[in-house]
Amino acid sequence: MTFSKWEPIRSHAVNAKTVIGVKSSLLRRNLRLCLQDGVTAMPLTLLSQPGNIVLAALLTGIFRLPASTYGLIVALPFCFNFLQVLLTPLLAQRLDARRLCIISGWLHCSGWLLLTAAIPFTPVGDTSATRWVFIVGFSIISLASAINGVAWNGWMQDVVPTRIRGKYFGVRNRLLYLSMMAFLLSVSGLLALMEGSLMAYIVLFAVAIGMRIYSVCAQQRMAASTSHHPMASQLPWQEQVRQVRGDPALVRFIAFAALMGFTINLFGPFFPVFMYEQLHLTVAKANWILLFGPLGAAVSFPAWGRLVDKYGNIPVMVVALALWQVFNLIWCFVDTTNIWLLYIVATTGGLFSAGYGIGVFNLLLKITPQASRTMGIALFVSISCLAAAIGPPLGGFIISWSKAKGYDPMTVYHMAFVFAPIFSMVNSIVLLKVREAQASRISDVVGAMRNVRTIASLFGLSFLVNQVFYRTGKRRRPADV
Repeated sequence: MTFSKWEPIRSHAVNAKTVIGVKSSLLRRNLRLCLQDGVTAMPLTLLSQPGNIVLAALLTGIFRLPASTYGLIVALPFCFNFLQVLLTPLLAQRLDARRLCIISGWLHCSGWLLLTAAIPFTPVGDTSATRWVFIVGFSIISLASAINGVAWNGWMQDVVPTRIRGKYFGVRNRLLYLSMMAFLLSVSGLLALMEGSLMAYIVLFAVAIGMRIYSVCAQQRMAASTSHHPMASQLPWQEQVRQVRGDPALVRFIAFAALMGFTINLFGPFFPVFMYEQLHLTVAKANWILLFGPLGAAVSFPAWGRLVDKYGNIPVMVVALALWQVFNLIWCFVDTTNIWLLYIVATTGGLFSAGYGIGVFNLLLKITPQASRTMGIALFVSISCLAAAIGPPLGGFIISWSKAKGYDPMTVYHMAFVFAPIFSMVNSIVLLKVREAQASRISDVVGAMRNVRTIASLFGLSFLVNQVFYRTGKRRRPADV
């Protein structure tokens, strides 16, 4: 065979290498921009979460809203996460996941700008004007966040390949939580410097909004997909609903998420209120204690990501949830004489909730059908958040009613905090009914966590263990005869 006959084969091989190189470069660029997006979006995302410590201090401390009104406002993100299922699938028929994510990101920034501008003119106290300012403001923010969350999750299926999701999101989440820690430290410093004034909150919101604008700009620079093949087309929304309903694994996972949404959020948003009212902690002190949660999560995320990739999502989620809720029982024994226990609760909560959280996200992406991912993710978020939305108002009512009946407030909170640890483990029975391909047994995960290296990696001490167990290349000298 002459050289000319080999030329088409050689040319095809060169073209294949070029395509692979371009795809790899596109993937690296998307992953890098995705990191920038997450790190800079984290402060405003934190502020948008229900029951976060900053808004708890603003609403109950600065504006002196009662627990019932606070619970209603906290429930708004869950309500709009439920209602988005009526809107998101219709928008997804006209916009791809990338464009929908970017548009909702700009709406999110706009809602925060409007609320921040209105806060200086809002009266203090549980007045109708105060309630309307925060309800309208957080309604816009919550709607944008709800649509953005579904669109982003769908987009990530095309951006991050399945083979590296656990490892990549483990590293990404570590950086996100480091960003959160830096922001919370800034919160403590600024509130202490400005003596907890309203202007301190306005400055914090302005900085977070500026960072969120940068994150949306990073999203605009990302490609819609890292694949050169066309993305899977989405079925009509009626057909997507039928496909989701016919998937028993996804239906059971949605049921589990709904149970957990209610369980965690019935009394979860009142942890900061408990710290302010019963433990008499300042915002700066409470913020410093809770900062150990993101620290624990940042340290352990990469290790959880590796465990998820190796053993599967469900067994890792069950083990992490059990450990998280066992340590959460410590809340039931905290009073003004042993506040130091909160450091243990916060640190372990971050360490173990990280494993549960990364498992939920990866499992949702794994078992959601590609052709109906928009409806699958929308229904998951909608139904779980409907259950979660019931929690804060009901929890606020139970706490207010118990106080009004003359029960000791410290005892009321302690009894309330027993609920989540007990019922979370009951909910795990539903999770174990979900079938996940190539998942190991729970005992395998427990056995892995008994390994010194695994435990060390969860605590961010891999470098130390590697030094201790590192074997040199020198051969052992034979013993003298």
